[in-house]
Amino acid sequence: MIFLSKNNNTISLRLHVDLLNTSSRQFDLAVLKRAIISQLAAVYHASIGKYSLDIDTNIHILQREAQCSPKTILFQVVDTISGDNPAEADFKGLRIKLNKNALEEIMANRNTRTIPHELGHLLGWDHPHARGTYESVNPEAHPLEKQLTEDQRKHNLMSQGWYAQKALIPLDKAMQLTEKQIELLLLNYGSGQLNRNFHLKYFLFWSRLIP
Repeated sequence: MIFLSKNNNTISLRLHVDLLNTSSRQFDLAVLKRAIISQLAAVYHASIGKYSLDIDTNIHILQREAQCSPKTILFQVVDTISGDNPAEADFKGLRIKLNKNALEEIMANRNTRTIPHELGHLLGWDHPHARGTYESVNPEAHPLEKQLTEDQRKHNLMSQGWYAQKALIPLDKAMQLTEKQIELLLLNYGSGQLNRNFHLKYFLFWSRLIP
């Protein structure tokens, strides 16, 4: 689950996360757990405009699919993702899939952007630019996201990697968030739009993941 509390302009995020490997390869999930926690803290423990943001991530390593909960965020290591992308997330949902082919880069902290970016999708943030189009505004984005300037899109955590690279911005510099995105997070959480379980059918004694 994603829990949010706000005191004046101080915002605290608490994440309850399960970590499960359903791929054909073995990984040290304890190392992955540490990488996820540190990479999220690096982005979500920050001052963003008038807001002060903090995050507390509690991760439980699972041994089998039946242990999955419909009310807990799931980081799931999988064999394949469309386009061989490093990860994908259920928008405003509770699952992030991690491509096994990208996992070593993430675990070694050579890729520190994917995890925070995908969490952003769970929080309801879209790509601020139009799909596949440079110097553009995503027509499907929320009106608050459409207010980002071109410079903010170039440096933004939620811009896709190719967008920052085309702007000649190193990916480790394209990790920024804006007040408008924080306001959208508050709106999404307050209106009950987050924490949607799109990925799991939960039965009396067992759970089944939806591909």
